[in-house]
Amino acid sequence: MFSHTRPVNAVAGYLRWYVGKDESEVTEYTVVDCHQHKKRILAKLEGIETIEQAEDLKGMKIFVSEDEVEVDEDEFLWQDLIGCMVSDQYGNKLGEVTALHEFGAQDNLEIKTTVDMEVSGEWLLPFIEDVVELVDLDKKIIEVNLLDGMDACFTPKS
Repeated sequence: MFSHTRPVNAVAGYLRWYVGKDESEVTEYTVVDCHQHKKRILAKLEGIETIEQAEDLKGMKIFVSEDEVEVDEDEFLWQDLIGCMVSDQYGNKLGEVTALHEFGAQDNLEIKTTVDMEVSGEWLLPFIEDVVELVDLDKKIIEVNLLDGMDACFTPKS
């Protein structure tokens, strides 16, 4: 399997995996063994004994209990950022975080304008210190500093 954890082998630190197409329908598995092999993760799950059983899990997602995930003070779970309202350094509302993407060098916030905004479209902003100035999960707000040229990060929709 491929892991999106950081580091890649961090997924091996969880004893229980919840496997399914989405969070609403998962099967719980106990992880018997898990280790990194080159760019992939090899795992042995309790109850998965044959190749056919393993192939049935192909294309599924792995979820872990949020209670088991350790997050430092300056780190955030992606799911907690979804739904946050984003404003620039002048207080202009940019929209709402609808997704996050990892494109190599840094994570990126996908921000969609809301129906009450004058121009509709999407922002794709890097989630880096120079851009993200404040994240307040209690208030569900993110304040960003739009650097010169970042207006190119906006794609208008008609």
